[in-house]
Amino acid sequence: MSAAPQLSKSRDLPLRTKLLICFLAVTVVGGALTIVAGSFVITDMAIGEAQRRVEVGLKTARSTLQQRADEAERTASILADWAARQPDLYANGVASEYLEKLREKCGLDLLHVVDADGTVTATARGNARGLNILGDVVVGAALREGRASWAFTTMSGRQLSAESAELASQAYVKVVETERAKPGGLNELREALVIQAAAPIIRPPGRVVGAVRAAVLLTRNYELVDYIRDNVFTMSTYDHKNLGTVTIFLRDVRIATNVAGPTGERAIGTRVSAEVNDKVLGRGETWVGPAYVVGNWYVSAYEPLRDTRNTVIGILYVGVLKDRYDDMRSRAMGFFLLCTAIALIAAFVVGTWLAGRLARPLDELTGAAVQIARGNLEHRLPEPARADHDELKKLTVAFNAMAASLQQRDEELRRSHQDLAETADELKRWNQSYLDTVEFITHELKNQVAAMKINLLAVRDGYVGELEPDQREALDDVVVAVNRTEEMILNYLNLSRLEKGDLEVRVRPVQVEVDVVRPVLRELKARFDEKQMQLEVALPEDLVVQADPSLLQIVYENLLSNAAKYGRENGLVRVWGERVNGWAELHVWNEGQGVAADQADELFRKFSRLQPPGEQERGTGLGLFITREIVRKHGGDIRAESEAGQWIDFVFRLPRPDVVLGEEEQLDETIG
Repeated sequence: MSAAPQLSKSRDLPLRTKLLICFLAVTVVGGALTIVAGSFVITDMAIGEAQRRVEVGLKTARSTLQQRADEAERTASILADWAARQPDLYANGVASEYLEKLREKCGLDLLHVVDADGTVTATARGNARGLNILGDVVVGAALREGRASWAFTTMSGRQLSAESAELASQAYVKVVETERAKPGGLNELREALVIQAAAPIIRPPGRVVGAVRAAVLLTRNYELVDYIRDNVFTMSTYDHKNLGTVTIFLRDVRIATNVAGPTGERAIGTRVSAEVNDKVLGRGETWVGPAYVVGNWYVSAYEPLRDTRNTVIGILYVGVLKDRYDDMRSRAMGFFLLCTAIALIAAFVVGTWLAGRLARPLDELTGAAVQIARGNLEHRLPEPARADHDELKKLTVAFNAMAASLQQRDEELRRSHQDLAETADELKRWNQSYLDTVEFITHELKNQVAAMKINLLAVRDGYVGELEPDQREALDDVVVAVNRTEEMILNYLNLSRLEKGDLEVRVRPVQVEVDVVRPVLRELKARFDEKQMQLEVALPEDLVVQADPSLLQIVYENLLSNAAKYGRENGLVRVWGERVNGWAELHVWNEGQGVAADQADELFRKFSRLQPPGEQERGTGLGLFITREIVRKHGGDIRAESEAGQWIDFVFRLPRPDVVLGEEEQLDETIG
């Protein structure tokens, strides 16, 4: 007896184990996660490596410019020291040939010697002699402060023309319309970006007798940007394009670059993209990341170039072609997809085999479930020989037990349903009788109370004889009680109509102020006068809603009666409305105790009465419930907004006929 369970355990494989094997075989989720994770990792590695490369390249470019500036400053200082030892420097002059050789040897574009007044006394090319350049910030600093310095500055075409027409021509750049550039800007540049250095000529005992100026034009200085590119990226290309590029900008215009334009030439005159413009030129920050560069995406680094006043006058750029890293990522993703496809094929084979093992019993269970669903509760599955560990066999046994239990409960439910149906019919008859009785009683009471009210008013107002003041005051109290009773009767009558479904809504265009509000205010005027309340009506004359005018009067009667009951004596009551998004939004607002925010929704519950402390007014708790039901039957909604102790505002929305008609016309056009 003890060997049978052990044998069954060895033969039966739990369904959980089978599903585990299947899930391990099916690698869809694992493959998808691998692809997603691999994409993120590869992208981070590739783009991150490119960004690190351009950051290093930007440092190299910056160092190269610094080196060129230091060389210019060193040349100016050496020449200034030599000139300081010449006793007749300005009497005999400095030979232009000597300065020209020195300029060419040091790779300079400008080399000047000036006197203490800032007038050029010698120049490498000879054309600027006699020009006063004291206003130049770098030369001025050397003459006034007696120190050598350098800076990025701009020189106009007129200043360059005084030295050489060739330099003025080099400075001219025609600005080219560029995709993704910031709108506006100049059409041409007639000034050059230069690295300018100056050193003072000092003679004992420390007297500044002049200065030496040396400058290198960065505009069209292809040798410089190519030198930086070759040092950072060598001459590598990708897809017939330069892998790495270097650019110097004057403001947002490329003035020296090895970025290729659409025709394959250097993209001189093209402009930087708008987003880079805003960050680097606008805010003076460094940009590192992908950027659009003349028709291609580059992983880029941009750094502002500043003049002596710390104003951004240009940009230094280093970038590497993003296509290369995108292609690297695509190849890696292709490999991941191939691995995933192989895994999916294996999963399909294993899944097909496993499905064959599971399909037959599951089909039997499905068919049996269909029979049970169709009402054949007597249907049963063949009982398995043993079901110790196989979940499907256990499920078969449980299914048969469930079917038997369902059959038993179905019979009990049929009997219970029959009893409930009989009870429901009886309750329906009792409810109908109750509603008919309420309607009859309230209708009869309404007529009797109306007759009592007429006679009571006749007595109170002296039509049947003069009254003493005490008698009139007593009758006033009776009139108040009769009005309250009449209001209660109307509320119960409307409630019975709502409960029975007899409240019909006959909508038509209704002018809110003329057709509804004015008649209601005439009826309630005495109640507002009694509490000396001020009424303000601010309804547009052309505000029209699609509503049943008699039912809408009930809405305003209930809301304004509430304002008269619970509003503050000598307080303000405002009735106003406006058009909001195809609806008419109507307000009844009054000063008073109001309600707390968490109690606002309680106001509209049946028989709900939130009596403020000290208030003597009482009601049925039906007015606002009936108001909400009427508004809803019109397709609108109502809410209460309040500041406890200050005010309350009832806001409800109703459709406007112009909007309803417009929608119907659009529907007719669509159907037509």
